[in-house]
Amino acid sequence: MIETRDYILWDSFKNGSEHALSLIYKEHYSALFYYGRKIMQDEELIKDLIHELFEELIRAGARLSDTDNIRYYLLKSLRYKLLKKSDSKVENRTNIKSDHPEFGIVDSIEKQMILDEIDETRREQIKEAVCRLSSKQQEIIYLRFYNDMNYEQIAEIFQTGIQTVRNLMHRALRSLQEDLKKNGTDLFTLLFFLNKNHYQTVIN
Repeated sequence: MIETRDYILWDSFKNGSEHALSLIYKEHYSALFYYGRKIMQDEELIKDLIHELFEELIRAGARLSDTDNIRYYLLKSLRYKLLKKSDSKVENRTNIKSDHPEFGIVDSIEKQMILDEIDETRREQIKEAVCRLSSKQQEIIYLRFYNDMNYEQIAEIFQTGIQTVRNLMHRALRSLQEDLKKNGTDLFTLLFFLNKNHYQTVIN
């Protein structure tokens, strides 16, 4: 077995290393928060759930399963908490977006387009095309391109088959291609931003 950095770091964390805990927290907190923010409106509740997640991981210690992808492990665990919280009849339920999980990636894509100085007309065309995707299709794109997950990992998170995830991605890209083509924009423009972010995620 190839012991990747994540595998070694996670193993150190499992064995009580405070330095490993600090690194994991610093490297993944923002990703966890922004992922939660795309599902819940209540930022304080998201922070509480992330804090709760890390407390549970610390208590579990050596009993935790191994992983060579910490981001995947944490997002999967947090998503479970988000879904559990959305299903519970608590006071904070009114702060959870309706028709859960309502997931959107428009803001993430728009930020990159603004940084790359894409003109407003094209930005609006891309945003409208993305908004027409289902929540699940947007979440798959987010996990695939913004968090460097493969189809098997996404299928595990959704608790579904790998082919189902592939089909959803295929239909999402086909829908984007058809919508963008109507407005004279090709799918390559959007995929450029997504793949650019995917590349940056891998090297950072």
